[in-house]
Amino acid sequence: MPSVQAEVGGGWRPKQQQYPLEIREVWADNVEREFKLIRAAIERFPYVSMDTEFPGVIHHPPPSVHHSALTPPQRYALLKSNVDALHLIQVGLAFAPSASSPPALAFQVNLREFDPRLHRHAPDSVRLLAASGLDLPAHRARGVSARAFAALLMSSGLVCNPDVAWVTFASAYDMAYLVKVLMGRKLPRALPEFLRYVRVYFGNAVYDVKHMARVASAPALLGGLERVAAALRVRRAAGRSHQAASDSVLTWDTFREMARLYFPKEGSLEMCAGVLYGLELHDDDGRGTKPRAEYALLR
Repeated sequence: MPSVQAEVGGGWRPKQQQYPLEIREVWADNVEREFKLIRAAIERFPYVSMDTEFPGVIHHPPPSVHHSALTPPQRYALLKSNVDALHLIQVGLAFAPSASSPPALAFQVNLREFDPRLHRHAPDSVRLLAASGLDLPAHRARGVSARAFAALLMSSGLVCNPDVAWVTFASAYDMAYLVKVLMGRKLPRALPEFLRYVRVYFGNAVYDVKHMARVASAPALLGGLERVAAALRVRRAAGRSHQAASDSVLTWDTFREMARLYFPKEGSLEMCAGVLYGLELHDDDGRGTKPRAEYALLR
């Protein structure tokens, strides 16, 4: 693995990376310092992989309707009902210097708003998060407020920056929670307006690995992040599953291996840019996976 030689502001220099990659935990008492590092790192490490943790879903389609049968606007309405009702728990960010490089930095932002004693949630999801190492009492006692996180995110250079590329996996909920936090209110009513906000905050270079897998048309790449990573022989480089920073690192490594194997030609990956898996519409004649313009993140 190559060393990271670029000096970051304030004399801070990432040391030569050896897995497991260090994950920097972000709490209320160090959030200002950690975001100074993030602001300094953006110019050198403009490729960002993102994952979130949240307390499951509480609204579902009718029992007679499978989720796959929903149209994108119906899926968005369901997503909105869940995101508007629930609280974000954790955000993971992994940074890399180029699209083919391993991650150099990883941060895990722990938020404080969610309290399972007071707020609605899916009990099985919260138990899974706790079993995976999330310390929810510590989140309530030491976590970053959503308002402070939004302000720091807006001033970090991460959002509203066309030079930053974002990588996600099945990212509709991840993006929706960040849009809600950044807006400071409930999500927009309609899907096209939501996607316009995604484009404003995150730009055009958004790559959803789940969508990439579908474009690649490889049967082995079906399923969730763990399964797709295993099919590509990508190992988890740091942390544990169901923790946001660890999953963001695994998402990045899965992305670059998938890009290497299935999108090797220059420019071939661009056909995947700007689409959130599950929130796109197919052409009216049913051919391919090209989203109609008003539902893509317009390029």
